[in-house]
Amino acid sequence: MSKQRTKIVKELDPQEVEGFSKARIEHYLALGYRPYLNEHGHTKWLTPAQMSLRGTAGGGGLSLSKLLRPKHSKYYKSRRRRRTHWRSFIKANWFILSLAVLAIIGAYFLLNHANVLF
Repeated sequence: MSKQRTKIVKELDPQEVEGFSKARIEHYLALGYRPYLNEHGHTKWLTPAQMSLRGTAGGGGLSLSKLLRPKHSKYYKSRRRRRTHWRSFIKANWFILSLAVLAIIGAYFLLNHANVLF
């Protein structure tokens, strides 16, 4: 169910509903849905159970957790720090990258300082 609920303004008569074909209206009515007008002017089809869960207030009322929770301003709100793509790539492939660096260093010494080794 949607977390963002809007207020229900009024219940509509199924014959007054615009923007729906007759077949669709009959189908919704056969399933047990009723048309309601929300605060944005859109038609919402809800069952009586959904309507009772939603209520007409359009949102949650006061709860104990809301009363006990301290109020914080937006300024102090903690934000999750996101990792850059390079850092996450290095963390995931550090072993392969270190092997590649060692191979490059070994090839450099073989090509430039071969007289010391042989």
